[in-house]
Amino acid sequence: MNLLLVGIGVLIACLLTLLVWAAGNRAAAPKPMQSEIGKLSLACKHVVNLPQIRQALAPADFSYLAKKSGPRTAQRVDKERRRIALRYLCGLREDFEQLMHAAQVVASLSPEVEAKEEWKRLRLGVEFRIKYQLARAKFALGAPGFPGLERLAQLVSSLAMDLERAVAGIGLGAMGPTTEASTKS
Repeated sequence: MNLLLVGIGVLIACLLTLLVWAAGNRAAAPKPMQSEIGKLSLACKHVVNLPQIRQALAPADFSYLAKKSGPRTAQRVDKERRRIALRYLCGLREDFEQLMHAAQVVASLSPEVEAKEEWKRLRLGVEFRIKYQLARAKFALGAPGFPGLERLAQLVSSLAMDLERAVAGIGLGAMGPTTEASTKS
């Protein structure tokens, strides 16, 4: 019994040490500079290619290709298309990471950052990473995986739209209350 309590105490002490260390590193992180803010991009470069990926992964497209060129060629082309879809998936991840970085910068500049918004961003990051790994595993196993890919693309584009609204809101707030009232009327 005493050994169990000592073990739990050591575990709690380790966790508290990690928490203090993480908080100290965060406090030492520099605030974003104007040059970094100018480099932020809210664009989703890869989402625009979703229709082409959808067509390339369609079962009807594979069967047409198999009928016209033979099953061996169709399998080789299908393998190449899956490789391209994996690269597209990596591109979506890059877009998402870029948007999350931009969201972090916007949150640091926002005068009123709510804990609810931070939790939403954390939840969105976890959700994206789980869906990303599932879609990646499906493609690696050769299973049809376009619905997962489409959900990831929608997740990235919704994040971009939310970020654009937040930036616009911060811009309106920076102009002052008189400008906000005139834009609403």
